[in-house]
Amino acid sequence: MKNLIVMAVAALFATNAVAAEMKWNGSAGWRYSQTTADDQLSSERIVAGGAQKNVSKNFTRAHQMRANLGVMGGWEHVEYGFGVRTNSRGTGAAAAAVNDDYATVSGNADLALGIEQAWFRYVHDFGNLDFGATIGRQKIALITDTQWETLFDNDVRWDGLGWNFRFGMFGLNAAQYVLGGTTGGAPGPSQYSYNEFTDANGATGASTHRKFQMMYSFQPYMNWKFSDDIEATLAVSWIKYINENYANGQAGGVNANATNATPSSIPAITANTFRMNNKQQWDFLAQVTLPFNLSFTGEYVKANRAAATAADLTTAYLGGEASAPELSSSALTLGLTYGKLRKAQDFTLGWAYTNKGIGSVIGVFTNDKFMPDLRGHTVAAGYALADNFHLGFKTIMSKEKERLDLVGTADLAGRSYRGAAGNAGNQQLKFNYWELTAGVAF
Repeated sequence: MKNLIVMAVAALFATNAVAAEMKWNGSAGWRYSQTTADDQLSSERIVAGGAQKNVSKNFTRAHQMRANLGVMGGWEHVEYGFGVRTNSRGTGAAAAAVNDDYATVSGNADLALGIEQAWFRYVHDFGNLDFGATIGRQKIALITDTQWETLFDNDVRWDGLGWNFRFGMFGLNAAQYVLGGTTGGAPGPSQYSYNEFTDANGATGASTHRKFQMMYSFQPYMNWKFSDDIEATLAVSWIKYINENYANGQAGGVNANATNATPSSIPAITANTFRMNNKQQWDFLAQVTLPFNLSFTGEYVKANRAAATAADLTTAYLGGEASAPELSSSALTLGLTYGKLRKAQDFTLGWAYTNKGIGSVIGVFTNDKFMPDLRGHTVAAGYALADNFHLGFKTIMSKEKERLDLVGTADLAGRSYRGAAGNAGNQQLKFNYWELTAGVAF
């Protein structure tokens, strides 16, 4: 049996070597970061060691690493790819908390590996029309903002079908990805069970909602090349989620006082989460390369209506349906970047302003460091010490966007976060983040 396996693997490599050269790729990186979460409740102090200590700020420092290894190849009309990488994602509800494949270091404990990609693609040239269909685990089939990651984080992988059509300067991308399944209303893996009774049952009850959770997308785009220095791409996407398993946390999903034992007489922040069930999004993306090694990114995302009602929040809103405020369902990014890291001594510098409403993008898919319900600025820089070896720096200075206490007490429901007496309505959460990175790639 062992000899048969060896012969099969050797035959695969030999066949592929004749048909087309396999291309290997990989990377390894290290990151040190610090996050400061400040609820600005300066009067919120506890007595420790005979002195008052401020608990209105939380600091998080982390050492993390990442690595990946992949291979691509193919022959006439067929391409394939497979790869593994460090994987910090959990499963089920835990998966929604992390969308970054930097894994936190814990002594010399082994890091978990996951499948980064496992796909094959059929490609064909029909005269002036280029066609491709990708099946399996893959990067998103759409054109996305890979610099500031407004809509989708670069580390997110999708399972399903991706379609690409291109005719000259015109193109069309589409996708249908499986996000999981529901049985009896409970989310789970991409599997569900049913029988004739559950199919015939009414619209209520625990036996309903037996279906696949899906994401469908459709993206026409145009690409103009005006000169060697100036090129522009404009893409418009429509995205529909059939999913009841994702929720966005207020203030970027961070509650600064979640673990602080503050006295009950001092009102602490009451966080909430907003359900992103069956959302629809329109995404307008413009990417422009300019002279002097500059590039511009502009993106606007608009989702369907978001309101602070008991049906939309994971904790009941005491203000009631009639007084529920409208929440922001749009996101905007404007960014400018100089340079690219291609060879030794290259450097890059970029800035972006981002404003993400709590009901605009789904937290599990967007930039893990710039979550929904935040607005602010990002500055990023990088320098290549050698070919394929670079250092990076990034800082994010952001504030809470909604400034709503969506639980509150009856007289404060729907108003700003409250502090000590006399400070109600003056608090706004702030988040500052910075990181240093080093990495190699081939």
